[in-house]
Amino acid sequence: MNANMGDCVDYRADDCAPFEFVKVTPNRTPLCPEEYRSRIMVHTVHDGDVIPDWILSAPQLKKIVRSGELCSKYTIERDWGANIVAQCLAETLGLAGYYRVTTARMVMDFNRFPGSSPPDALQIDRMAIIQPLSHLLDHDQKRLILEKYYDQISHGMEAALDGKLLFLGIHSYDEHNASLTQRPEVSILTRALSYQQRSRLPYNQFDPLFPDVLAESSAHRVLRDRLALTLEKSGLLVEHNYPYCLPDGSLEIRSQPWLFFREVRRRFNSKHAETIHDPAFELVWEMLLNTNLRLADAEALSGYLHRFRKAPGGRETEFSAARAAYDQIHRFVKNRPQLVGDYRNYANRTSAIGVEVRKDLVWEFDGLHPIQPREHKAREIASKLALGVAEYLVKDR
Repeated sequence: MNANMGDCVDYRADDCAPFEFVKVTPNRTPLCPEEYRSRIMVHTVHDGDVIPDWILSAPQLKKIVRSGELCSKYTIERDWGANIVAQCLAETLGLAGYYRVTTARMVMDFNRFPGSSPPDALQIDRMAIIQPLSHLLDHDQKRLILEKYYDQISHGMEAALDGKLLFLGIHSYDEHNASLTQRPEVSILTRALSYQQRSRLPYNQFDPLFPDVLAESSAHRVLRDRLALTLEKSGLLVEHNYPYCLPDGSLEIRSQPWLFFREVRRRFNSKHAETIHDPAFELVWEMLLNTNLRLADAEALSGYLHRFRKAPGGRETEFSAARAAYDQIHRFVKNRPQLVGDYRNYANRTSAIGVEVRKDLVWEFDGLHPIQPREHKAREIASKLALGVAEYLVKDR
């Protein structure tokens, strides 16, 4: 622990890989049938404990490091206990391990769109770089955070998600709302916040070819309900999409257009094999799959197609060809009205679920200060989640 960080709990100051696979020892009698174990992904994005050394040594951060403000922010933002629940869940299901983001959330929140949060941003509306770093770091430092951590995690997540039937993001949240009402012990999140509020996603957040209705539920409802039923039967109080829904920039929602357009590309290529290595189509697929909003060429093409911007100098012919390719893909989707409905109910559609567990159940606190994990309770909750997953796979699919 860095001496200037005071009594910040369970903290590492180094620059290790921002995303890692944590191997576990599966239970002797795992609940998940063997044929499904490689198709389930368990991960955490907010229980990271690493604040890179270069952040701590940044001159403009010295004041908040010495005052303890940075340590307090780290403590408040961290999803205490999420890694323990994820580990126990992986063990009980019989998985080889789980994935975790190691970078502390107060440095970079991978569960949001890339960017720097404005001062008045609500937690649900924030960007990846949050206060106080969003107003203290300079442009180059923020760019470094996104390139070194956000992009590396994105690459790792995409590789891990490939071929999965379901992935479960484990989180932990505070015991009380701002109104001091007590939150449910577990909340299962499957709906985008914007869709909950307006029955659609913000225009041009993702490509307009993505059907908004797929943000209504990021998972099969039977899976969501099976998890809730199993947890409730064990005595845990469960809610759906409360006290909040999934942020639009969450991994669960960003993955929806990514997964959908991968399926569209697979079907399109099977009908139009001649386009597979066509640069114009490659540029369009890159744009459609740019759900992390990190690729400049993809953003430029999107602006050209949907906001009528001029093509970059010298690329007019290339962008014109891409427009023709996009129009062909657009017709392919629109001429198949059953495609969206079939995909929505497709048995092999990847289900993405966020699971919020109350922090006080899985970690002991003294006021706001974290003391030690409550491993027994974490294991109990994880075992019920695993049972729900197993029953869904065996009985409900």
